[in-house]
Amino acid sequence: MKELLKLYFLVLKVVIIACLICITALIFTNVVLRYGFNSGLFFTEEISRLAFVWLVFAGSQLMLHEKGHIGVDILTSRVSPRTAKHLLTLTYLLMLFTTSLFLQGSWKQTLINLHVGAPSTGVSMGLFYGAGLVFCVLSTILLCAQLVKHLATPAGVPLSSTAHGVLK
Repeated sequence: MKELLKLYFLVLKVVIIACLICITALIFTNVVLRYGFNSGLFFTEEISRLAFVWLVFAGSQLMLHEKGHIGVDILTSRVSPRTAKHLLTLTYLLMLFTTSLFLQGSWKQTLINLHVGAPSTGVSMGLFYGAGLVFCVLSTILLCAQLVKHLATPAGVPLSSTAHGVLK
C-alpha cells in the first residue's frame, strides 16, 4: 500500500512538472510568435488556463499529503496535549466538511458545464470543474486516513515525531 501511495504522489509530482512545462512552453511560444512574427496560437490561453487549474489542485493535494499547508499553532501550543489533540481533530472534521461543500459545488458546476465548449478550442469546460471533483474525492480519502492516524496517535506524542501521520 505504501508503494502504491509513493507511486501516486510521484505521478502527482510529474503531473505538476508537466503542467508547468506546458504553461511555460505555450506562453513562451505565443510571445515569440506575437512579437517576432506578428501572429500567435489561438489556443495557448485556454490550454494554459486548464493546465494551471490542474496544477493548482494537484499541488494542493501534494501539500495536503506533505502537510505543507499553513498552520497556526498560537492556541494549540498553549494548551494541554489532550486539548491540542481535540482541536486538531476538530480541524480535520472542519476540513472534511469544507471539502464536502466544495465537492457538491464542483459536481454541480461540472454537470452544468459538461457540454459547454471553451470558446477557442471547444474543449469541454467540465474539465476545468472536474479538477475540483478529482481534488475533493482524493483529498477526502487522504484527510480520512490522516484523521484515523491522528486518532491512533497518543495525545502526548508531539507532531514533529510523526512523519505524515505515521509513527517513526
